[in-house]
Amino acid sequence: MTLAEKNQVAQLENLLKFAPMAVAVFDTASTQTLLLNNTFQTLFGYTLTDIPDLATWYDKSLPLSEANEQNVEPWLTRIEEGALPNLPPSSIETSLGSKDGSVRQVCISLTLFEGKKFFYVNDITDHLIIEQRLQVRSDMLEMVAKSSSLKDVLTVIVQQVQRESPPSLCSVLLFDKQEQRLLLGAAPNLPGFYNQAIHGIHVGPNIGSCGAAAYHNQRVIVEDIDTHTNWQAFTELTQKAGLTSCWSDPIRDADGTLLGTFAIYNSPSPTPTQKDIEQIQFASNLASIAIENHNAHQELERRAYFDYLTGLANRRSFFELSSNLLKQASALKENCALLMMDVDHFKKINDIHGHDLGDLVLKHLAKNSLANLPEGAIMGRIGGEEFAILLPDTDRVSTLEVAESLRESLSAEGLTSHDKQTIYYTVSLGITFSFGLHCYTDELLREADTALYKAKQTGRNRVCMFNGC
Repeated sequence: MTLAEKNQVAQLENLLKFAPMAVAVFDTASTQTLLLNNTFQTLFGYTLTDIPDLATWYDKSLPLSEANEQNVEPWLTRIEEGALPNLPPSSIETSLGSKDGSVRQVCISLTLFEGKKFFYVNDITDHLIIEQRLQVRSDMLEMVAKSSSLKDVLTVIVQQVQRESPPSLCSVLLFDKQEQRLLLGAAPNLPGFYNQAIHGIHVGPNIGSCGAAAYHNQRVIVEDIDTHTNWQAFTELTQKAGLTSCWSDPIRDADGTLLGTFAIYNSPSPTPTQKDIEQIQFASNLASIAIENHNAHQELERRAYFDYLTGLANRRSFFELSSNLLKQASALKENCALLMMDVDHFKKINDIHGHDLGDLVLKHLAKNSLANLPEGAIMGRIGGEEFAILLPDTDRVSTLEVAESLRESLSAEGLTSHDKQTIYYTVSLGITFSFGLHCYTDELLREADTALYKAKQTGRNRVCMFNGC
């Protein structure tokens, strides 16, 4: 070889060594590794000592999977044999394992030249992740539009994060503001006993990663669960589940209100990189959209069937519920009672104390009444200060006892206004019965309303029955 030729070879080797694309060169005859360039070693962590020959590289980097058996191996064989006339594609997409155990998505090209095999490996992991995230976002929005269950939507998000960084395990917990607890939203691959143990856990400054993230409303990163103070009370549980690290991000709505937490357990790198932070933010943002939509849908559904002020069944819902109950009672020949209840002098309460206190009276009435009604009773707000109650399988004596108990408890128990005044009010009630016959709700309401009118006309703060008082 002339000096000029040697210089050309040296230049080629330098170009390959410092090329921005990962390059691996093997001798065709001996299969010995001739070159793993700098980019290859940085990307996959392997050196010439780790991969002395082609077979070792295949063994360490190409996972034994159905995809490789069906695609990669035939592709390599066709190139090496120079199969004609159906030439193989110039490149193929697959997955390659790294020395640290991580898996990267790559596009591999192979060139045979002067007794050598030149593998050019282009890392497309980030590109595929972006495509997958866009697809997951599209799938999630479609599921939201179709009113899929919240658990199913959150599971799609969780599984995407787990695909991006195996062997990570993820969970979404939902925040119960009233109880200050975290409830299981989705954690498809965490052990069942672990999910059961953390369902309903209280939030707190030192409660694991999720409880602390919810309490502080900020990201909490625990690199070593076994030694971190937040996890001391859960060591036995986490060791049984095989959990070693946990990052938790609060899930917030557009106004910053806490909705839940997104957790990543057992990340390949216990200390999160910028990409890891972006990953958990992506998941938290999608989960926020799903949870907000779910909550909004539930609120719309609640408003469709329940009174916004008292939380009782609204007129529409009361009619539906009572109609079904009356049909069942008729079939069983059971008596039902329908009560109409109205706040005495409610207009005067509003005029003297204002509508805010009037609202407090109605909410107080609803709460107090529910606490005094027998099991199975249905109560609804059917007008401004008018309430209806349906008592199943009852008689005159029992119904009168319930009605008098309501009247007495409401008149005896005052409520405290915003300006700390104690306000007392009374109610009047009218009663009618179905007597085991098939009756319609509106028919019974008319009769009970007639009895209520008698109670009002004869002094208020009393109970009257239809066709008698």
